[in-house]
Amino acid sequence: MKSFFKHLFATVLGLFVFSFLMVCFVVFLVSVLMLFEKGPQMPEKAVLTLDLSIPISDKPARRSLQDVVQEGALGDNIGETITLRTVLDSIESASNDDRIVGIYLTGQVPNAGYYSGWAALKEVRESLARFQESGKPIIAFESAYDEANYFVASLADRLYMNPFGTLEFNGLATQIMFFKNAFDKYGIDVQVTRVGKYKSAVEPYILNKMSDENREQIEKYLNDIADVYLEAIASSRNVDLKRLHVLMSDEGYFRAETGVMEGLLDKSVYFDDVLTELRELTGTRPGEELKNVISIATYRKAITPERHGSKNQIAVIYAEGEIVEGPDENEVGSDTLAKLLRKARNSENVKAVVLRVNSPGGSVTAIDVIQRETRLLKQQKPLVVSMGTVAASGGYWISAYADEIIAWPNTITGSIGVWGMLPNVGRLLDGVGISVDVVRTAEKADMTSIFRSKTEEELAVIQRLVDFFYNEFLTKVCEGRNLDREVLEGIAQGRVWSGVEAHRLGLVDRLGGLYDAVDAAAGRAGLGEDYSLVQYQKKRGFAEEILKTLGLTPQSSQVEGFKSLENLKKQIALLNDPKGVYARLPYDLVPR
Repeated sequence: MKSFFKHLFATVLGLFVFSFLMVCFVVFLVSVLMLFEKGPQMPEKAVLTLDLSIPISDKPARRSLQDVVQEGALGDNIGETITLRTVLDSIESASNDDRIVGIYLTGQVPNAGYYSGWAALKEVRESLARFQESGKPIIAFESAYDEANYFVASLADRLYMNPFGTLEFNGLATQIMFFKNAFDKYGIDVQVTRVGKYKSAVEPYILNKMSDENREQIEKYLNDIADVYLEAIASSRNVDLKRLHVLMSDEGYFRAETGVMEGLLDKSVYFDDVLTELRELTGTRPGEELKNVISIATYRKAITPERHGSKNQIAVIYAEGEIVEGPDENEVGSDTLAKLLRKARNSENVKAVVLRVNSPGGSVTAIDVIQRETRLLKQQKPLVVSMGTVAASGGYWISAYADEIIAWPNTITGSIGVWGMLPNVGRLLDGVGISVDVVRTAEKADMTSIFRSKTEEELAVIQRLVDFFYNEFLTKVCEGRNLDREVLEGIAQGRVWSGVEAHRLGLVDRLGGLYDAVDAAAGRAGLGEDYSLVQYQKKRGFAEEILKTLGLTPQSSQVEGFKSLENLKKQIALLNDPKGVYARLPYDLVPR
């Protein structure tokens, strides 16, 4: 027995020593790599490339370990995103940078949730329009265009498409899938509670098609977004707006030749023709590999050291994704965002806060935790909300107490309403011979069970909860926005509005983007131009993630300069409100 424990101790000690040496090796490797890491070098006569196929996010997104490993092994940029601030800052800097001689636009805008949404694309487009004032050209080329990437590319000085490509110009649409017949077929019943005739999140489970109210609101905000789209193209392409309406209605898809004839494109060319122009811009000789082409992300890294910041800070905090209870860095975790708001409130250097909201809402409990922090913050320093592609329902709830709310015309907002959904799979279990029995100490002890339908009395209890939360939602918006209760009740009811309509109705203060919100915050804090931006939500670098996984506390000197790695934990369930009550948009309303 003594010999056994001796060998066991030796084995454990050996494993400990091995683990310790591995940790030391990793830390040493990280330090050596950092020592030899060199920042990107800026060439002269460079063309800045904006690849629209890379999703544009508000806050820095994180990628999984598998994505990072695959990127390193295969060179695939799996899960890559670029932040809106990176794009905007780079374009602004490029307009005054003599080393940048033009911008090249390429890539198809991905359908990636709320990334690269219409409001973000509008903001990028406005930034590119300001770049044009420098006199430097913007060249755009794609084999085909849909509405999203044509919206951005249409302002290019030279807009090209492959001769065999197609230009999609058939309007915007959003599709909703309805499950009632399938639920009936498989024995799944759904009981719902809601307030607001436009609060249609539950409709796919209880109807076979849209209600009249839902169709009305969707048609209204889709047409508003389409108007923004068409007016922008009419202006940049110098095409009559009425003609664009006719083309959209009668044609829908154009060959390159027709697009040129209608003024929607400049030329029908192949990529080698575009390469010739890029060679001329960058000073690349014919036959040589194209040089001096730099991506937005690389350019941002190259210019970042040149920036100097003021001690007066404006904190930019992002609420992007579903609002869920607890800590969550991928979605809008209530504990995570509340902590960031408290950090900004308690920081002596932070003089104002911009809350960028790109969220359809979510858990009512989580939403109110966040709003509590916005109210406390507003008592001490200015708070300005910048609305992205979607800031509706719970996304609007957390915005209501801001000193100022700024949205784009094509932002999706409003949806002031509350709903609850109670599934019942009892008939499904009956059909396969499974039964469920229960023992309870009180009549309503199993009220949240998914194995039986709720009684009228139980439904009344839940409806009272929903009514209470809706009434609180209205009260908070009235107080935060200084709106008359009767007026608000007329524009609430769960109805979704475009940014332009929300501005008309008083739900937002003015139209604009992220940096308009920064300027407003600086003005309210009396900072003038003497401020710097601070961003708490950052990508964890490769070295930082390794050290964190090993249980070590990473130092900034060890991690700077490496590519980011997404948080390794799995995404928690999004619908996690303990009462099952939500202030959330009906669907993922990002029309394409």
